[in-house]
Amino acid sequence: MQGDAKTDKGIRITTNMLKRVAAQIREYAGVRRKIYAGKLCQMMNVKQFGDDAAIIDVGLEEEYILFAADGVWEAVLEVDPWWGGFVSILVNVHDIFAMGGKPLYASDIMSFVTEEDFRLMVEGIREASLKYGVPVITGHIHPFASQNSISVSMTGVVDKQSLIRSNTAKPGDEIVVAVDTDGEQHPKLRYNFDSTRKESEVLRTQLESMVELGMKKAVTAGKDISNAGVVGTAAMMMEVSGVGGVIDVYALPKPENVSLEDWLKTYPGCGFIVTAEDGEKAVKIFRKHKLDAAIVGRVDETKKVRLKAEGEEVTVFDFEKESVLGLR
Repeated sequence: MQGDAKTDKGIRITTNMLKRVAAQIREYAGVRRKIYAGKLCQMMNVKQFGDDAAIIDVGLEEEYILFAADGVWEAVLEVDPWWGGFVSILVNVHDIFAMGGKPLYASDIMSFVTEEDFRLMVEGIREASLKYGVPVITGHIHPFASQNSISVSMTGVVDKQSLIRSNTAKPGDEIVVAVDTDGEQHPKLRYNFDSTRKESEVLRTQLESMVELGMKKAVTAGKDISNAGVVGTAAMMMEVSGVGGVIDVYALPKPENVSLEDWLKTYPGCGFIVTAEDGEKAVKIFRKHKLDAAIVGRVDETKKVRLKAEGEEVTVFDFEKESVLGLR
């Protein structure tokens, strides 16, 4: 990049800023902790790795069972037990929809320190369960523990012809990001963006975008945007697909009330990243489902994830030398 570049929202991006953002993403805890996902699967000899939920074939003619599980980051529960309870359901709902499926039932395991923590966590779980239409049907609880914790598992179903995998991005595909930008940063959690204060119908419509994309075979791969942020999530998808790609920071859908540096590390209330042969088709479907969406880059054979602004590119991850998911 020669000199400065300017986005349509007036943000000036210098070469040094691009390099700084790349370094921040590499060192961000939401990204660095992902390395243990791969290490665990290798130690346990898990064959199916990289998808947002496990795919189980129980002999149904038209559907697979999906099984997701996730735990809430301790840092979240420390500052907002209610939000921790809410997102314990939300993250699993995202995982099921990310694969083109629909969630059915949830189970939770909780530990709490005080009765007030317990009340807040349960209220958050209940609110999300009702809002997203996923009943909690069983679980386990550890009262008066040394710290608060919540882990949730969730089952879902997906049509066998509509399944969206994470490891099937291929060179030449366009990269599409879709996100609900109508919300605000959590007051105590800088990298949590809450767009969930909407009617249940709106939230479910957003999530069902992935079901339609799967049914219409409009994407080649997909993931929900996790607490690794949009670039970290893209890197996980690229790594398990054995490819690389470039993301144009100008093109990313972004709320005006969040800085670019924060946004690239943010877990959104609803967000997906997909690859597609026809990115515009995916964009139209996302927008129909009330999400901001755009083509933000392209998959290639480099095995490097890069950020670009104007003519400058900066490598964030190089899979020939390193692994986001602990696969090296």
